[in-house]
Amino acid sequence: MPQGKGRERMSKQGWLTLVLGIAIGINAVLVASLVGGTDRTAQGEAGGASNGWLMSTGIIAGKGNAEALWLYDTNNKKLACYFQNGKTLELLSVRDLQYDYIPQAFGRQDPAVKDMKEGTRGN
Repeated sequence: MPQGKGRERMSKQGWLTLVLGIAIGINAVLVASLVGGTDRTAQGEAGGASNGWLMSTGIIAGKGNAEALWLYDTNNKKLACYFQNGKTLELLSVRDLQYDYIPQAFGRQDPAVKDMKEGTRGN
């Protein structure tokens, strides 16, 4: 008979330990998530205060998720794309964007390019 009581007492202590452990674990997770939460604030500078260059980083999926660096020359309207190949930085492409900013008419479109140009000059 004394053995049965010992087992029952150990069982109650085991449950108490388990419940306390779970409670402490939940509290630790809650405190960690409140104190060490991720800051989702975007960091950077405004593009209007540049010295003629803008820079951005990203990933090029077609190159095996290679790290990419884009440089944009606001004075000459040229965009250069570099990617990281191992320990080196390689030039992938350069594009002259000055013609991309010129609206072109293709068939019928509303509003017409002529109307858009007149609307912006009139203001």
